[in-house]
Amino acid sequence: MAPRVGIDHNIAEAGATQINNVNVSTSYSNDEIDRCCLRALRCPDSLVVKNRLRENKDKLLHQSFDWILRDPQYLRWQDDDDIGLLWIKGGAGKGKTMMSIGLIEELSRRSRATTAVTYFFCQNADYELNTLEAIIKGLILQLVRQYESVRSSLRDRWDTIRERFHEDVSSWRGLWNILMEMLERCLCERVYVVVDALDECRGEGMADLLKGIVRTGLRRPSQVKWLLTSRPLDSAERELLAGSDQVRVSLELNAQHISRAVRTYISYKVAELDRRQRYGSVRRQEIEEELDRKAEDTFLWVSLVCKRLESVQRNEALTTIQELPPRLQDFYHRMLIQLCNGESSVVKGCVRLLKVMMLAYRPLHICEVSSVTDLLDDQHAIERLVDRSASFVKMRGRYVEFIHQSTRDYLAEGPGRSQLDSQDQSYHGEMAVSCLAYLSRRLKANLVELPRPDATREMAKKTMKEGENGLLASLDYAASFWFEHINVAKDNLVVQDALAEDGILEAFLRTRFLEWLECLSLLDQLPRAFEALRIMSTILIVDVSPRRYKFLPVLVQDATRFLLRHYHTLSTWPLQTYSSAIIFSPERSIVREKNLYQIPCWLTKIPRVEENWTSLLQTLVGHLGTVTAVAFSPDGRRIASGSWDTTIKVWDATTGQIEKTLAGHNDHSHSVNAVAFSPDGRRITSGSNDKTIKVWDITTGQVKKTLVGHSDWVRAVAFSPDGRRIASGSDDETIKVWNDATGQVEKTLIGHSHWVNAIAFSPDGRRITSGSHDKTIMVWDDTTGHIEKTLIGHSSWVNAVAFSPDGQRIASGSHDKTIKVWDDTTGQVEKTLIGHSSWVKAIVFSPDGQRIASGSNDETIKVWDDATGQVEKTLIGHSSWVITIAFSPDGQRITSGSGDKTVKIWDYTTGQVEKTLVGHSHWVIAIAFSPDGRRIASGSLDKTIKIWDTTTGQIEKTLVGHSAVVCTVAFSPDGRRIASGSDDGIIKVQDIKRSLNSSNRFRSTLSRHLKYGICQEIQTSGPVLKLCFSTNGIYLVTNLGSFKLGETGAERQSQDVESSLYINDQWVQYGSTPVLRLPAGFEVLAYDVKGDQLAVGLRDGRVFTLSIDCKKLVSTLNL
Repeated sequence: MAPRVGIDHNIAEAGATQINNVNVSTSYSNDEIDRCCLRALRCPDSLVVKNRLRENKDKLLHQSFDWILRDPQYLRWQDDDDIGLLWIKGGAGKGKTMMSIGLIEELSRRSRATTAVTYFFCQNADYELNTLEAIIKGLILQLVRQYESVRSSLRDRWDTIRERFHEDVSSWRGLWNILMEMLERCLCERVYVVVDALDECRGEGMADLLKGIVRTGLRRPSQVKWLLTSRPLDSAERELLAGSDQVRVSLELNAQHISRAVRTYISYKVAELDRRQRYGSVRRQEIEEELDRKAEDTFLWVSLVCKRLESVQRNEALTTIQELPPRLQDFYHRMLIQLCNGESSVVKGCVRLLKVMMLAYRPLHICEVSSVTDLLDDQHAIERLVDRSASFVKMRGRYVEFIHQSTRDYLAEGPGRSQLDSQDQSYHGEMAVSCLAYLSRRLKANLVELPRPDATREMAKKTMKEGENGLLASLDYAASFWFEHINVAKDNLVVQDALAEDGILEAFLRTRFLEWLECLSLLDQLPRAFEALRIMSTILIVDVSPRRYKFLPVLVQDATRFLLRHYHTLSTWPLQTYSSAIIFSPERSIVREKNLYQIPCWLTKIPRVEENWTSLLQTLVGHLGTVTAVAFSPDGRRIASGSWDTTIKVWDATTGQIEKTLAGHNDHSHSVNAVAFSPDGRRITSGSNDKTIKVWDITTGQVKKTLVGHSDWVRAVAFSPDGRRIASGSDDETIKVWNDATGQVEKTLIGHSHWVNAIAFSPDGRRITSGSHDKTIMVWDDTTGHIEKTLIGHSSWVNAVAFSPDGQRIASGSHDKTIKVWDDTTGQVEKTLIGHSSWVKAIVFSPDGQRIASGSNDETIKVWDDATGQVEKTLIGHSSWVITIAFSPDGQRITSGSGDKTVKIWDYTTGQVEKTLVGHSHWVIAIAFSPDGRRIASGSLDKTIKIWDTTTGQIEKTLVGHSAVVCTVAFSPDGRRIASGSDDGIIKVQDIKRSLNSSNRFRSTLSRHLKYGICQEIQTSGPVLKLCFSTNGIYLVTNLGSFKLGETGAERQSQDVESSLYINDQWVQYGSTPVLRLPAGFEVLAYDVKGDQLAVGLRDGRVFTLSIDCKKLVSTLNL
């Protein structure tokens, strides 16, 4: 029977490969994880917004909202266990937000330890406060701040190694699941959830969110109480009043209460004015009465008029009120006419400011205004324009925003629009061009002057002092929104000129693309680059006019491939944009060609890479174990993956971001072996070592049903084309067909004599094909459950099967390294495809640096010409993986260690084995020649070092003492000492002559080693994976740093010594400083260093070299 391939195999393989990877375990406190989660989530702070609104809306008067505290509907919602939702609706300026603030504070004041209040204020003109995602994030932040019990809902989703969430937190549905889980975990009898101005929320999904709110209220009306405010909305009417557990309060239907509240507000505002203007009692009463007569129960009208009265002489106050129109729309119209009468240049500036504010996707920081408006970059001049336009916009801190949503609405439609002569498309186009021009002028490499190549975005945020962030802040809006304006105005002449050959967009992407990506990374907005390139690509595809687009579509496509390849690197380490991302892109990449001049001066030789972009679009990183299964959703927008880490992850196929992590096969031994989407893309089925099949709802991330029936691991699953049945293959040698609706087994197909590894339905759903460990493929009639035919031809087990779209052919993949294509009618093989290789596990330079030797899982050693990159010879003789190799000092011989437990010495000239050294009881993973070539040292998984005589092939000595695998060995330059590094974190330096003269038993304790001067021991902070002596023999250079050797011990050194380049955790490091990130897909299995040269062998079989001028590196980085 073939060996069972599963978790044990993974552990064994990890034992072999861990020598090339440092595993650093870092512990984090819960508080640290909580802070990381909230930073990554970027929740808007509802408390800050509430306090800001309170300031903007004057003093909160209890009398302005206290009537609702006695309203029967409000009291039912507050007190009754069967009412879960209260909707307060009213027109613009009726005081809804003021009422929300008052109710929040009233509920908070009355709340007990068993009551929670969370809230959010929507604002249409603010991109960060007008989305469904923003609402839910704000509610989450409020709960996290108040209750320890809910924080695990974020912690459980946080990957402390990669410092990011391991499932979707970007979509509102993913966030909604987190919020619902928090509400479940909140140890409160009652939670009040308040969302103000719901009508100001943008985006799709509002109806679904309202349904979710209603469902939550129906399920737990006594625990979760929702309070929503908005203008009257037809869509909300349908959703929010669908059940008996909802009530509403209409402000229009409570006019008497609103009138009384507005009168109280008028008295308060006039009293404020009187303290400044000294009206006197008679005039004061007249002003109050006139305001009350014209206010029409609108708080906002009163506020705007009183703002205007601040600059009016007291004897003109009454006349001013009388001349102003009573309705908000008429009031705005009067103010706009007055604004447009004045000095031409000032009026032009004010109109331009209002147009920009009307079309901007969020309030603008004052330093951003010039980037969008093309006004002078003079903040004082802009502040004067804001003051002149005070009836429409205002300063809130350093941000310019509308005084109210109704103000923006007025300018966007009707008389206000015509008065501004505002043509949306034209002005969107001008804004886009203004943004691109500003970015082209101001962007630069290393925008905020980060000191190190490995500086992360989080480090940048921590190190930037207040005031140093001015340039970045001024670029924020332009960098994040220029493409949105292009999209709106794509048919406008201004945008068409920008998109034309040699237009501003092409110039921008050619000369400032990398700087733009760095800027977005620093702003934590890099996903916006995907959206920008998607929009550009769509515009260029739709418009096929030949007069404009020649080079730009190619450039956009190349930029998209560049971003896909390097997204993880760019989003985490912004400065790697100018090194790693450039040099690890294909040689003919336009982005690479246009930016090669930007690579650091210390990178003197860059790797040879592929000429063109390959079919690999992106590498998705997130699983903690081997990925065993992948599947595309039917619409191609998602990818599902299953892993030995027991989870299924659902990825966005465009951005590569994790949307959800599905955890249900939760025992550590229960890996997920198979995944499949349903034909409608709404469900995923998975098969696991726990012997079950699970069906998941993608929207909620919850398990819909668990199918139990197999008696062994489930290795394969598939949905039928109509989505009504699920087929599963198992190690119990059977295939089961399940009814998806009932979860019951419809039939069990028996015929294979070994594990069933793969299954597939034919396109018409009438046949099933299966591949097995018994080396056969079987075709089954799904109706009868009988075998139609058995396909025999593979020499090892069958891992994969698939039907052709026409159902006439079957393809199979096997462990015999072949793919066979079969004629389904005859059962004959049409063709066999051969050509697979295996991993590179070891790599080393020849002493003269002109050749590279590499060892592989394919049991061979290849010797490469470093200049041409061509294979000079292939050495064949090992019967297992080649794990370690070394050149003799004269370069004429090669020695190798293997998983077959042997060491071989090869004659390089003839390619023949000179001798095979047998003695280790486990894999040989480290090897070194002595300087005179007379000895070889080998380290093994058996925890020993053996010293061999190269002439006789005999063991001279076996050195013991390490408590874990020996990862690396090296001779000193004089050949008198041997150093070994181990996974146990210990370096041993041993005197060879005295060791050879000592007892064959070799002293086993460190104290006696030291007593006799035979061994020195250095305790390090982690696994020692690579070491060598300096040329003078005084230092040991390791992957953990440099150590100075002494007669009685060693100490850690910070100074530079030869060969201090090494690779650690996908970084090329110089000493303790990471300098170059190796991107996803470049998984290092082996490397070697000679001076400034570095040779690297990758898991996929590629070998590359690069050179770093260490003197220039030290000088440039001030190391």
